[in-house]
Amino acid sequence: MMETSTVLSKLENDVFFITLNMPETGNKIPQSVVTILGDLFEQASVNPTLKAVLINANGDHFCQGRDGGKKSMDGPVPTPLQLRDKMMGPITKVYGAIRAIQVPVVAIVQGEANGFGAALAGSADITIAADNAKFSFPELLTDMPPTLAMATVMDRVGPKALSWLVYTNTFISAQKACDIGLVSEVVALADLSFAQEKLLTQLRARSIPALATVKDFLANTRLHDFEQAANYGKNSLALVLSSKQ
Repeated sequence: MMETSTVLSKLENDVFFITLNMPETGNKIPQSVVTILGDLFEQASVNPTLKAVLINANGDHFCQGRDGGKKSMDGPVPTPLQLRDKMMGPITKVYGAIRAIQVPVVAIVQGEANGFGAALAGSADITIAADNAKFSFPELLTDMPPTLAMATVMDRVGPKALSWLVYTNTFISAQKACDIGLVSEVVALADLSFAQEKLLTQLRARSIPALATVKDFLANTRLHDFEQAANYGKNSLALVLSSKQ
């Protein structure tokens, strides 16, 4: 396990928990924490014993976006390659590692989830949001096209809804986020912990091959026609069933 003051992690009954722990800043994510998250999700992606990975946050807000820190005008302007590797590389590592984890990644969201926070919540396979949650992609307010955030949720959210969110920077409710596919379920804030435990109980009752097969099928057949998806499904199900013999 990796333990820091900004991100907590633990392994408990086949579930790997990652908790953002910067409530005093609304869990705004500095670049150093992006790197920590990438390492934690990557660690989870190579653990064959997990049945789920869960990310949540302490405090009133899940994540109010990225904290870019103070901008310095000293020194040479970074090249596009340097920006790609140093700033964008760690972000795509987080999103890529979530997809590489063979079992469901669950996000539990309360309060605001903005920018990176909205993308992180939307990247999860299952996202449960409290009824006080709000989501936004505000990057264009500073002329920063949120292309990486868009890349990681574009298979969850339709293009019309995603373009509207990005161009207008609108805050949407948890229910609206559920309606467009960014969120799976909305519950009362007081019931958020109960909903989390209910879901984890259900996932823990399933076998790892069954959990992994569902995630693999969803990831690899979304754009297939029925015949292609059915053939992929038959092969996957045959492997699961044969493993039980």
